[in-house]
Amino acid sequence: MVWVIKTVKMLAFVILVVTFLIISFCVDLIVGNKMVKLRYFSRISSFYLRAALIVLGVKVRRRNIDKLVSGKENHLVISNHLSYLDIFVIFSTVPAVFIANSELEDTFLLGAIIKYSGGVFVERRNRSRLLQDMQHIKNILHMGFNVVLFPEGTTSDGEEVKPFKTSFLDAAAGSGVDVLPLCVRYRKINGEDIDAGNGRLVYYYGDLTFFEHFFRLLNLRSISVDLTELEVIPPGYTRKESARIAFERISTAYKEGFGF
Repeated sequence: MVWVIKTVKMLAFVILVVTFLIISFCVDLIVGNKMVKLRYFSRISSFYLRAALIVLGVKVRRRNIDKLVSGKENHLVISNHLSYLDIFVIFSTVPAVFIANSELEDTFLLGAIIKYSGGVFVERRNRSRLLQDMQHIKNILHMGFNVVLFPEGTTSDGEEVKPFKTSFLDAAAGSGVDVLPLCVRYRKINGEDIDAGNGRLVYYYGDLTFFEHFFRLLNLRSISVDLTELEVIPPGYTRKESARIAFERISTAYKEGFGF
């Protein structure tokens, strides 16, 4: 029975990916205006990621997300990072632009999906490229888009929130937008509380490739996750100050969620 459910999920997911790429590719060909194209990309990906969560059995409990979904103003959204599912959870809640590591740009399928989601590939280790990427992010924020950044720079094993890298938080200061911290916390897998034993079925870290982990994920019946909006950080702080405040708020919310 498990393999039947897994097969159905896989077919449904493939259909979602293929139709998403076809529609986004057509938008890329037809729409010339960069801002309009980016708006289409972000809204299309938000719709498809909502559908993908249904296929994967992921239920999101959204807590205090008034500013995130109000649409009155855009933010530099920063979040802890545990899995590629974090992107699904956040983007299914609000259309946004995703900041991705440049190493993913040439990854089979993932690179194309991120590109047609309106994603921005950045190179953290090259200073000259870093400055260009920073300006690109500022331009996107000036256009009025939410930009999502995972400042840990990589996913974690769920034990704690890793220290934040500060580089791209300069984009918020340079654009005059608020930094909006979010806390992502996975609560249950197949109805059971998440722990060190079953956590790696959702948390994406270590030597597993994306496809190896994803095929394991398809075996799960249900995943419960909390998405919590925290207090905004207004412009005026340095990038290090913003990173410190955001880290304290996110890590505190994450630990409180587990009752540490």
